[in-house]
Amino acid sequence: MSPLLIVEDSDEDYEVLCWALHKTGFTHPIIRAACAEEALSRLFPGLPQLGGIDESPCMVLLDFNLPGINGLQMLKEIRQTKPLLAIPIVVMSTSNNPLDVEACYRFGAAGYILKPFKLEEYLEKIRGLEDYWFNTALLPECAGGGD
Repeated sequence: MSPLLIVEDSDEDYEVLCWALHKTGFTHPIIRAACAEEALSRLFPGLPQLGGIDESPCMVLLDFNLPGINGLQMLKEIRQTKPLLAIPIVVMSTSNNPLDVEACYRFGAAGYILKPFKLEEYLEKIRGLEDYWFNTALLPECAGGGD
């Protein structure tokens, strides 16, 4: 089963996201990268010295506000790499700035989720994400489909 790659610098946000995924019954392995640089090194196979993963993730959940290379810059980098084009990337952010949302979609985001502050709302958003991407949508095999 292909892993889910979560790119999140906040320990608290990562823990809440994992809690919500667990509550929805999500069963894919989860890999965390705390910054874009770490995530990019994991996405490029054949770079075991950088912690490259053996198979493409089924999805990337990408925090928009990352230190160093931000989420938008990382999205641009991934979308310039042909073997990674089929992987859905869903941006998660506290920003509801229409310019941020538009830029993410322009550079190939599959979705943009506004992080809610209440746990129940967070759980509902993750339940909707999990239901759509893992129970409704058909993913290409290179992105973990066909499991």
